[in-house]
Amino acid sequence: MKLLLNLVRKDFKRNRVITIALAVFLILSAVFMAGGLRVTGIMLSSLNGLNKMAVPPEYVQMHKGDYDEQAVADFVTQQDYLEDALVVRMLDVNNAQIICNGESLEKCLMDNGLVTQNENFDYLLDQNNQIAIVKDGEIGVPVYYAEDLNINVGDTIVLQNGAYQKKFKVATIIRDSTMNSSLSYSKRFLISTNDLNEVALHMGEWEYCFEFLLKEGVSTTVLENAYLAAGLPSNGVAVTAAIFNMINAFSYGLVALVILVISLLLITMSVLCLSYIIRATLAEENHAIGEMKAIGIPGKDIIKLYQIKYTIMVVGAGVIGYLAAIPFGDFFSATVIRYCGDGSSQWMQWITPLVGIVLLSLFVICRCHRIIQKHLKRTVMELIRGEENTKQEGHYRLPAKALNAYNLSMALGELKCKWKENVVIFLIFVFSSFLILLPMNMNNTINNPVFLTYMGIGKSDVRIDIQYSNNLEQQKEEAIAYLENDPDIERYTVYQNGYVQSQNVEGEWEYVRVQNGDNGVFPLEYLEGKAPTEKNDLALSYLNAVDLGKKVGDAITIIYQGKEHVYNVCGIYQDITYGGKTAKAAIDFDRKDIEGYMIYLDLREGIDIDNHVTKMRTVLPNRKITPCDAFVFQTLSSVIANMNQVQGVAAVISLMLTILITVMFLQLMMAREHSAIALKKAIGFSTRDIQIQLGIRLLVIQVLAIIAGTLLANTLGEVIFAGMLATVGVTKIKLLIAPLWAYLLCPAVQLGVVVMTVMIGTNPVGSYHIRDQIME
Repeated sequence: MKLLLNLVRKDFKRNRVITIALAVFLILSAVFMAGGLRVTGIMLSSLNGLNKMAVPPEYVQMHKGDYDEQAVADFVTQQDYLEDALVVRMLDVNNAQIICNGESLEKCLMDNGLVTQNENFDYLLDQNNQIAIVKDGEIGVPVYYAEDLNINVGDTIVLQNGAYQKKFKVATIIRDSTMNSSLSYSKRFLISTNDLNEVALHMGEWEYCFEFLLKEGVSTTVLENAYLAAGLPSNGVAVTAAIFNMINAFSYGLVALVILVISLLLITMSVLCLSYIIRATLAEENHAIGEMKAIGIPGKDIIKLYQIKYTIMVVGAGVIGYLAAIPFGDFFSATVIRYCGDGSSQWMQWITPLVGIVLLSLFVICRCHRIIQKHLKRTVMELIRGEENTKQEGHYRLPAKALNAYNLSMALGELKCKWKENVVIFLIFVFSSFLILLPMNMNNTINNPVFLTYMGIGKSDVRIDIQYSNNLEQQKEEAIAYLENDPDIERYTVYQNGYVQSQNVEGEWEYVRVQNGDNGVFPLEYLEGKAPTEKNDLALSYLNAVDLGKKVGDAITIIYQGKEHVYNVCGIYQDITYGGKTAKAAIDFDRKDIEGYMIYLDLREGIDIDNHVTKMRTVLPNRKITPCDAFVFQTLSSVIANMNQVQGVAAVISLMLTILITVMFLQLMMAREHSAIALKKAIGFSTRDIQIQLGIRLLVIQVLAIIAGTLLANTLGEVIFAGMLATVGVTKIKLLIAPLWAYLLCPAVQLGVVVMTVMIGTNPVGSYHIRDQIME
């Protein structure tokens, strides 16, 4: 063993640059693998810990307006499958009446309500994940606002309506198991009972949340059908635990998935490099291997001799990668920890990445063993003679008319003859380019207002939400009258939301949220079929189509107001709102069944959207008016923030790997072509000529790789991104590309890095001389 270790140590010294480059590849692969799994472990642990302490409801029906308390109480006592039930009073306050750090929340998309601490379940927690308690004059602020508006404990929140003003001291930042995420459009502020009763006398509108816990094994569909069949209050959104979990998985899990995808790319690049280096090393030592076999050294011992080096590197990279993944994973987990806490199953953040590192190490070691074993199957004579199982490189002729561009001609000729040697570096450059573009394109897509089309609505400039209230119809008519007389409005359309019943694949009748409106004004891109145009047409979101077992052309039976209606499924679209389960059809809902209205509009060209929205808010109070780009940003704020970080890290890693790859392959090329380089110098080529030839070869490979990487990012990247979003209702997505960055700046930076690396890395060429080759 001591002899083997000495041989390994000498080999490390002899090939220092290549060894370091390969070690960095392996370490980065391990860091991203362990880091992605650590983020996943922390996310699962945090969500489990939050849910364990907060005890979120499994079904919530929101309602505005009066209701029969006795009817609700009787319903609860009659359902033997209920574990517990709760009626939560929430005082909805106009965003303009909430002032944080001197600025109102008027521009905020979220609906804001004031509540007191619940009993039995659905607790609001403090930053220690304990049940939050506030005194009179104190307020608990949702962590969403603490992050977005930089609100800290000790700050002042003011509620103001006309002459009435109430000041609160921020006593705690609260975590809410049902409304934590930015994808949840409602947020709850925690105050005392006395303060809530006082504020209710001066502002706000009561909204009620009817919350239920079910006994184990009971489906929420059973409760939902019974609840609505009993005619209980339902002027609001119904949400299930599955939707809560889906929202949280998307909000906190997308970044973990992106990191794991990057780790798989790095692992692929590492294995390609490793395979190439092992083959190159063994090819150089064919004679020595043949001699060892000739004198009777067993093949297992020869394999052990050459594999021990790579085993040491892999194990070392695994240890370093695991340790480095701790701060790496914690950095990308900061958001989920801030929103959900440290978690109750902290072993997951330690064991999960360890399992990943072990599996990665075993995979790489087995790959090394297989390559070495395959090489040693050659006979002694083949090894001693140095015969390869490849065809001869061939030759090329330098054309006379190209003598004024001889460096270019020679570089292209050598590429043609030695193309097999360059396949590996080409593939690695492809993956390196892909590594930059994939997170960049994903981030650009999420940030773009066109992402609205994946949220079930067409692209528009402004969104107006009119939620259920006693004067819902009046508010809608006032808004339409204003839009009709506003010369700056180019076009608008009104949508109304309601519920119907339909039968799922298990034969259960469940409620489906349906949007009625002109779908041709702001069209969506449909996965299949088209938008509803006829009275009996109905389009389904992807997850709804799966749940109901329907495809385009099928008939679907719905029940509305006790009557059955048969519709034709005309299209299937993508939607990540409301758990990804929505529908669109021309259903004439009764006014009392309309949950709310949404108005989408475009302004005329040249009109400043933000200024016009500010004007509309003064004219149309008590309505939520939001620019659609702000709507996307606020809805996906936590995802966007993390994706920005991932994009930056991926770009830095990719450029660093480009440098390492270039240095490593230059070393291998110069070592294998030592004789050819010395011969070129002997016949009159200068050191600069040879450097230019080597540089041209690498730049040509890099240009081709950038083109291939860009195509791969635009095709395979879309498949990968859609796979990540499939759980929330998106199965096909068009990545939106920033052409300036993707097609100009990024390629220019990559090419510049290669040029500088070649200039520095080819300096040893100056010491090559033909006399050294003659002496050898």
